[in-house]
Amino acid sequence: MTFDAWKREGAKQLKAGSVGTTWYLDARLLLEAATGFDQVQQILHAQKELSSVELQTLEKLLVQRLEHKPMAYILGYKEFFQRRFFVNEHTLIPRNDTETLIETVLDYTKNFPSTDTLNLIDVCCGSGAIGITLALELSLSLTLSDISTQALEVAKTNARTLMQKQCILLQGDLLSPTDQKYDIIVSNPPYLTKQWCLEVSKEVSWEPYLALDGLGEDGLVLIRRLIAQSTTHLKRGGAIFLECDYRQAHEVADLLEAHNFYRVSIKKDLSGLDRVVWGVLHV
Repeated sequence: MTFDAWKREGAKQLKAGSVGTTWYLDARLLLEAATGFDQVQQILHAQKELSSVELQTLEKLLVQRLEHKPMAYILGYKEFFQRRFFVNEHTLIPRNDTETLIETVLDYTKNFPSTDTLNLIDVCCGSGAIGITLALELSLSLTLSDISTQALEVAKTNARTLMQKQCILLQGDLLSPTDQKYDIIVSNPPYLTKQWCLEVSKEVSWEPYLALDGLGEDGLVLIRRLIAQSTTHLKRGGAIFLECDYRQAHEVADLLEAHNFYRVSIKKDLSGLDRVVWGVLHV
């Protein structure tokens, strides 16, 4: 079977199996994973015959995708803010909508005279995509924190691969592993309700439950605790940036105001939904 024929057949099976909506793209990426040929090379070698070993590999990869395993877990990486991050089933897969959080922090710091003296902590860091991206964009000092030791190993791998500067990695619950004060706290914490966890797509159900369940009936138990802890872990005039569900954004904003934050704002994601809530701690 040729490269081109396999892509068409793979896309056909994915469509028939109601797996996502990007069937041809998925087929192309699976072919690249099995052969090492990128998009351009696949076009140039469209009639190249696949070897028996490559066909066996592709069959295994296709079976995984037909089971709704996310492409990021199959490939072992996810592109985020124009960088490639290693991911596995111990970490949440970085979403495009989370780039809204990055852009919000960049907008907040754009008028700072310099950012290389700032220190930032990414709480519930998972793969480290948020914190590492901001450290690279702003040349600031970075701390990554997560309760999961397996997630921290993924973050450590990404930090070593992408960053020249060293960062600090802390294992523990929210801000409890540190007594430091930070200029910026960022977090995409678990915030789904238990009911929402039951309603997620087949792809999302592959992701770690620990990274999804925000606890409590409203999914905001962890966010409430993080906001309360942040008041003693931010420097004078420091800021916190939180991702949440659009159905929670206004309540999160109220929580920030109740804990002495001002300039409290809500930013919408690429779909026009409330996604990021942030505020500055009163001095």
